[in-house]
Amino acid sequence: MENGFTLVIPLYNKVNAIRTTLDSVLNNHGEYPFKCIIVDDDSTDGSSEIAMEYDVKYPDTFMYIKKKHKGGHNPAYARNLGIKLAETEYIGFLDGDDELCEGFIDRGCMFLDEHPEYSMYGNGHKVRDLDDTITEWNYWGDNIHGLIDYMNGGGCLVCFCANIFRTELTKNNLFSDILCEDSIFMFKYVYQNPNVYIDSNFTDTFIYNKKYSEVNPWVEDRRYIIETLIKEIPDIKYEFYIDENNTVFYREKQE
Repeated sequence: MENGFTLVIPLYNKVNAIRTTLDSVLNNHGEYPFKCIIVDDDSTDGSSEIAMEYDVKYPDTFMYIKKKHKGGHNPAYARNLGIKLAETEYIGFLDGDDELCEGFIDRGCMFLDEHPEYSMYGNGHKVRDLDDTITEWNYWGDNIHGLIDYMNGGGCLVCFCANIFRTELTKNNLFSDILCEDSIFMFKYVYQNPNVYIDSNFTDTFIYNKKYSEVNPWVEDRRYIIETLIKEIPDIKYEFYIDENNTVFYREKQE
């Protein structure tokens, strides 16, 4: 793999946000080389033209790909295509209506360079609410137990955009074309590669824009995610139970 970072952005009808998103990517130019792959799922609102503009103007930074969608507009295909095309050592993901914070790529990639024992670097993020107020969110602990507990506490899903992954490991852990594909990807990645590093000193990863994004609350999706995980990881070593209040309990399976 080449020394560098690949950022994958799935795009579908984000005309009000995509320019801000791509400008935030440009602001990340630092010491570490990176490429941004934009996979457009047949947008119809003018998003495509904006993304193509950046591809033409900044060819060393952006690679624009348009696919004719079949069925629903699920970002799993776009992210998987980005993973397959990535030739760099590290990879990350950003939604087409959010913003990447300046300096995150250098910080995360340099840490992984210095610490080959870790499979992932992550930290907190920020949320821009409908009234433009910014709230900082800390992240979950550095293991699968912390991830479950964080989600149990009503966190903003798993915020998988706040991470830098090792590309070779993501190639063995593609996104499933299902609901909550990002949460399930994170569970599978951390379960299979448990030595992750969460830097609690920073929330400057990305800004989640509630102005443009719609998200299904974790409290409504817990049962579905747990049932899907059991199917996706047949030999999973945890037993799960969800009570009438949608709280998740778990323990390691007994031998």
